[in-house]
Amino acid sequence: MSAKNYLLRLSALILWAVAISCAPAAFAQDLQNGQQLFQTLCARCHGMLGGGGEGPSLTRPTLVHAPDDEALVALIVGGIPGTGMPGSRQLRGQDGPDVAAYVRSLGELPPEEMPGDPLAGAEIYRSVGNCASCHIIFGEGNGVGPELSNVGQRRNAPYLRRSVMSPDAEQPRQVDRFRGSLNAFLTVRIVSEYGSYEGMRVNEDAFTVQMRDLSGKLYSFEKADLISYEKAPGHSLMPGYNSVLNAQQTDDVVSYLMSLK
Repeated sequence: MSAKNYLLRLSALILWAVAISCAPAAFAQDLQNGQQLFQTLCARCHGMLGGGGEGPSLTRPTLVHAPDDEALVALIVGGIPGTGMPGSRQLRGQDGPDVAAYVRSLGELPPEEMPGDPLAGAEIYRSVGNCASCHIIFGEGNGVGPELSNVGQRRNAPYLRRSVMSPDAEQPRQVDRFRGSLNAFLTVRIVSEYGSYEGMRVNEDAFTVQMRDLSGKLYSFEKADLISYEKAPGHSLMPGYNSVLNAQQTDDVVSYLMSLK
């Protein structure tokens, strides 16, 4: 995010704070409570200003999984099963609606500036970047890495820029027994009697593990037959493009990705 755009967004938050200070006491308290709870429970993944990180950006008027306030409260309290989004069942009474109100207020911030050319970025995506070899956009490409259809609704520009330039920087470092991390795209390294393999873990239970390599080939292993099995949180199979793309090309690619909504 440019310094200018950051200052604009910060100014908007300051104006928002001034506005609620002049609002009826009950309403102001609701948003203040929501902000405090958000910073305690949600900011680790979504960022202090809701701009995203391990979790998606919330600074947009429409949220993919929460089309209305009722759905947003249910999501905050119950989470999204099968993802890194946990529920916050410790919230009581008005806490859930307060957090939802604060999240909705983040969507009123000014839109991010996009300095690049999305048409040029689309061409770089297809040619220089060869991104379709690992990513799918609206049904086209190879599904080794995350699908990028509608990625502009889920991530903000700074996150996408970091992901393009230094993919390892956006990989979660936490690992649990089976899910691996807050990110479903966990890199694993496996050695069996047939050879060595590296790829994205697709599924895992107590007895088996399935992975997909960069060519898209799917493998399934019995854990009892493995010589070694390593999970590599914090490591992405995606190459960094900081030595491949110049500054303008990077702006163009990010602008293209942000246009996918």
